[in-house]
Amino acid sequence: MSSANKKYISPQEAIPIVKSDVFLNNDRDRYALSVIGAQDVLSYQPGSIAHGYLQLRANVYIDQTNMLEDSNRLPDGAELDDDDERSSHFVILENRGLGRVAVIACMRLIVKEIDKSANLPIEEFFPEAFSQEAPLKSAEVSRLISCHENAKIKRMANFAVMSAGVAYAIKNDLEPVYGVIEPILETFLKRVKLPITRIADPKNLEEYNDDNLGIEIDKFGFRKHLGEKAIDQMMIPAGSVLFLDGNQEADRE
Repeated sequence: MSSANKKYISPQEAIPIVKSDVFLNNDRDRYALSVIGAQDVLSYQPGSIAHGYLQLRANVYIDQTNMLEDSNRLPDGAELDDDDERSSHFVILENRGLGRVAVIACMRLIVKEIDKSANLPIEEFFPEAFSQEAPLKSAEVSRLISCHENAKIKRMANFAVMSAGVAYAIKNDLEPVYGVIEPILETFLKRVKLPITRIADPKNLEEYNDDNLGIEIDKFGFRKHLGEKAIDQMMIPAGSVLFLDGNQEADRE
């Protein structure tokens, strides 16, 4: 996420609200993880959770951070790119009552596969970090967003969506797992002792309008740090929903 040329947009403005029955039979639960397959993202229906996810991306990456130009926003407020078709997508939902569901966090995991073997974005941005191409079944964390008025809930959602991505990488034998992040996020991840290694120093990326750096994520170290049970319960297939404890990771320092 870029800090360049920020506009002030409140979380209330940035967070999409959609109508959904996802909490219908679990109305006492407040938060849920939803895993969305690539085809459901590409063929999203207006007003769906997938649509809300893509609107959150646009609201943050275009309006809040200026990472992307306004031309990347579709007429219905969504943001898509070519990497979405080779990604798995993760969102954190908040029950706002009466069938109203807020999309408060998201992440996608771009996967290099045999039939979709184009370079990962990190390879294009930081070729100096790769003496050879990243292997098939490598992956990259992308479009990582957590947005909420409450700082503890924002933190919980951030950890939850990252944990879901790590769980997916472990379940599907994806390795290495990379990320392109801001220095401030690197500082945060190190402060909470998440196992990352910098593989490329910060430089200005024209595509993101800000300084970013490259990291590799130790997925098994991440699992050990956050707890095997917490990670393993998130190994759910696309199209599934997992209801979450809102206190998960909210108080971690």
